Amino acid sequence: MQPSELLKILPKLKIKGQENLQFCGLEREPEPCFTPEKVEAQVNAFEPIQGWLCFQSKIEHFCKGQTMPYTGILLYGEVVNAAGKSLHIREDGQGGWILTTFTETEGDKYLVETKEFLGEKKLAPDKLCYRVYWQCNEKHGYYQFAARFIGFENVH
Repeated sequence: MQPSELLKILPKLKIKGQENLQFCGLEREPEPCFTPEKVEAQVNAFEPIQGWLCFQSKIEHFCKGQTMPYTGILLYGEVVNAAGKSLHIREDGQGGWILTTFTETEGDKYLVETKEFLGEKKLAPDKLCYRVYWQCNEKHGYYQFAARFIGFENVH
């Protein structure tokens, strides 16, 4: 069942949260990085306005109007910029990193919903907000294809 067909029958199913589902497209641009210095340069060039970063000994977060902390070698993290793009930083298991830029576009390839997760006391404020993308597989149905960080809720 394609997304357009699913959205037509969802109201009849009375599934909680269905009203939040929308159509969209999603561009993903992974880029390998091989040194901690290049990772830091790429993250800075992205011009993030909020996000969270996990370093070797500490997890940091920053909100709009705050300076992004950079305290050592970055292991992984998720940030968002003023254009609404997300950047996810992950180790690649080979001594390098993969920096993936996510950009939501118009389209009908995916169903998307916004999800909120509770932050962990001092590690992240209030709620972490994500866009979750669902893709149709004709044989197996819908599955979560991707999720991207879009910011913190109730943080000014």
